[in-house]
Amino acid sequence: MKRQFIALAVVMIAIAALMGCSSEKQADIEAADVQAVLTTKPERIQAGDPVELRVAFSGIEVTNEASVTFDFRTEEKPKMVNASFDGDGTFAGEFTFPEKGKYAMYIHLYADGIHVTKKKMVDVQ
Repeated sequence: MKRQFIALAVVMIAIAALMGCSSEKQADIEAADVQAVLTTKPERIQAGDPVELRVAFSGIEVTNEASVTFDFRTEEKPKMVNASFDGDGTFAGEFTFPEKGKYAMYIHLYADGIHVTKKKMVDVQ
């Protein structure tokens, strides 16, 4: 019984040590240090036409393990668009704005146990 307890304790300590090492990767990252540069294709967005949204991150290392979501507020309801990893810290997604105006867009980045949100404004013609 004593051996089982010691073995269990050793396993728990090993798991805790491994978990601590994996979260240290980006533990020193501050949200303010992360920059998100948004580009659109086409540059001039027309209501009713699909637009490619691309976001490039700096200040944090992102891989295909990270996930990015574009969050728009249209008609008081959130519209979420999942982006796909394109390499070099860049993610892309597509959205069609229903009408012209200025839209607040929130870019959500989930990477290595941290969540960073950046707000960008999008002008739709």
